[in-house]
Amino acid sequence: MRKTMIAAIAAGVAGTASADIIISEVVDATLAGGNPKFVELTNTGNADYTFGAGAGIIVQSNANTDLDIDVDLTGVVIPAGASYVIQSSSNDGENVFFNTYGFHADLYTGAFFSNGDDRYIVTDGGILDIHGQIDTDGTGEAWEYTDGYAYRLPDYVSGVGSAFDISQWFHSGVNGLETGDDVTETQLILAETTPGTHNFVPAPASAALLGLGGIAAIRRRR
Repeated sequence: MRKTMIAAIAAGVAGTASADIIISEVVDATLAGGNPKFVELTNTGNADYTFGAGAGIIVQSNANTDLDIDVDLTGVVIPAGASYVIQSSSNDGENVFFNTYGFHADLYTGAFFSNGDDRYIVTDGGILDIHGQIDTDGTGEAWEYTDGYAYRLPDYVSGVGSAFDISQWFHSGVNGLETGDDVTETQLILAETTPGTHNFVPAPASAALLGLGGIAAIRRRR
């Protein structure tokens, strides 16, 4: 059963330590069943983050404007500097993810996941972060990534609440992972998507823990 968040979500009120939790990668790939299809969250702070009761991910499909929780994250802990991957289990998604990357996602869900033109909204007592313009069908929008992917640029380490900012993202565009051949598509997916790791410049409070320069080189992009 899906849970409905309290009125604080509609108001866009941030939860405790919300700035440290970001959506760092979204993928709508092109192997069997439209997989891998996942969203990655990253904790850019210097302390572990535990989601509270009723926290989760809202998936706004097409032009829908509901704020119902689709993926329950109550009690989920993301360690400082770590990423957490949530993969769709639909259409054999678990096996496709494992066969592609050689490891399992942190969480599998049967909830509807984005086809590249839908919004992901992370909540924990308020909206922490979002990918896609809230309440807007993404078809034809600059942030659409149908059969493609998008990832957060490394300079952006704080959640934006409901105020999506496309300048913080790299988008492959539509068909960014489409080649017409599973072998070359798998190679492209492995080259361009890296679930579970993310490069970011840590928040100022974290810099002292990481030495001079304060750079966390957790994820490598070409």
